[in-house]
Amino acid sequence: MVSFTKMHGTGNDFIVFDNRSPQLSPDELSACAAAWCPRRYGVGADGLLALDAPETSTADYRMHYVNADGSRATMCGNGARCLFRFARRVGFQNDPLAFDTDAGLYRATAASGEEPAGVRLFVPDVTDFRAGVVLERSVPQAVETLCFAHAGTEHLVAVVDDLEAVPVSRWGRRLRRDPSLAPAGANVNFVELGHEEDLGLRTYEKGVEAETPSCGTGVLAAAETAGRLLKTDPDVTLQVNTPGGKLSVGRTEEGTLYLQGPAVSVFDGHIERPEDEA
Repeated sequence: MVSFTKMHGTGNDFIVFDNRSPQLSPDELSACAAAWCPRRYGVGADGLLALDAPETSTADYRMHYVNADGSRATMCGNGARCLFRFARRVGFQNDPLAFDTDAGLYRATAASGEEPAGVRLFVPDVTDFRAGVVLERSVPQAVETLCFAHAGTEHLVAVVDDLEAVPVSRWGRRLRRDPSLAPAGANVNFVELGHEEDLGLRTYEKGVEAETPSCGTGVLAAAETAGRLLKTDPDVTLQVNTPGGKLSVGRTEEGTLYLQGPAVSVFDGHIERPEDEA
């Protein structure tokens, strides 16, 4: 049996557990995610978060993230904030906490002045950004501009006028597997640009293969797109509204980029590993 905590960050939900004791391999983690994440047959989650021993001397722990379909993901912004809360719960005390991911070293701390569940995740600047992206497949006419941003993982950002009218599942499913994005594919973010401090966002996530209430790295990609297209003041904190809630993207006084929002524990449980099921 594996003990776990169900958590979410603005509706993006996860099965979180301490893997330092069972020490499940990457293949075993993928099998667990595929067995546990289906909503009608398992716990139900967008992905699996495993806390492991660190791989570098500067990190407190290692974050492994696996999508609901068992595929590996390099980074998850909402998941990273949830794992920070979980790490605090199991005894990690450094402030900030540093952790290894497939996308590199990240840091996080409790968000001062926020609700008790608020977490500030410090992230690297988005350096891989391309505007005016052209895909091999046709893009819906309602998409005004299509950009690519790597914000820890791959994202297409489609700027639209009416976010509520977008059939996210249908459009996202087609665009995310465009041959030009092979082999990794990309998450697809539909963004409505409001005034410079307020964005609307809906995301189709690869690996989940559905629209999710929120996507942390998608929020970073959307904020980067808004900054580039609107030429916003880099010191302005952007508020990004997702179906699951509001997240903010800003910079510290030292210039470090951050993603800030809640990380909430829902319940604790125990579940059998797939190989132990009858």
